[in-house]
Amino acid sequence: MKIDIAGVLIDNITKEEALENILQICRLSEPGHIVTTYSELIVFAEKDEKYRKILNSAALSLPDGIGILWAAYYLSSVNHHLLTSLAGIILNPFKIRSVIKEQVTGRQLIWDIAKLASEKNYSLALVGGKDGVAQKTAERLKVNSQKLKVNLVLSECAFDEQLVQKINQSNSDILLIAYQPPKQEIWLAQNLKNLNVKVALGLGGTFDYIAKKRFQSPKILHFMGLEWLWRLLTQPWRIKRIWNAVPVFIWRVNRYKSYKVKKV
Repeated sequence: MKIDIAGVLIDNITKEEALENILQICRLSEPGHIVTTYSELIVFAEKDEKYRKILNSAALSLPDGIGILWAAYYLSSVNHHLLTSLAGIILNPFKIRSVIKEQVTGRQLIWDIAKLASEKNYSLALVGGKDGVAQKTAERLKVNSQKLKVNLVLSECAFDEQLVQKINQSNSDILLIAYQPPKQEIWLAQNLKNLNVKVALGLGGTFDYIAKKRFQSPKILHFMGLEWLWRLLTQPWRIKRIWNAVPVFIWRVNRYKSYKVKKV
């Protein structure tokens, strides 16, 4: 089942269901593009129809971020009011999480994909991040999944034909690419047909967290939906992205709901 968040379709599945779907995609003849969709991507998609089509054509679009969980709840009924639902993120978090089955973040999923790959004898290619970040990420994943095969590790590489060649020459099954959106999704959509991989997954800044170049927010802030505040305090240079991911996203979701209600 898919849920419409401001025109972007999100797969309403659990993490275990996502992993089973990834395994099924690995068995297909065509490569599959998987997106971990969070609020910032919704904002990009509303402004860019081509980008929205890229997200909606993905084999899987996973609910990553409290913003997606809140929006799914808020949009699920005309009786859900904006300010009440926003307050519910902190005051009634279980209710806000009642529409989406489970939040599936890239930072969670990468560990499970590594475990799945090691068990099923699939190899990984890690592309993205600043100098040394992809290598450190690969090392940490191997510690957790000792039989894991990582055929390619690339950091700070250009998005060009040579990158496609390097990925294909590595004979990797699963491509994990970590660049800022919307660049990574657009590049994957344009090049997927030329990649000899089974699955390609865009993970944004996930490598930085796995490599411990950035620190995750305390669990209580994550659960309360205040991870954006942690990022603002620890990474103030990201204020523009946080602005898009929080107030702009809320405004656009509310506008989308008002539009849908008027149509009815």
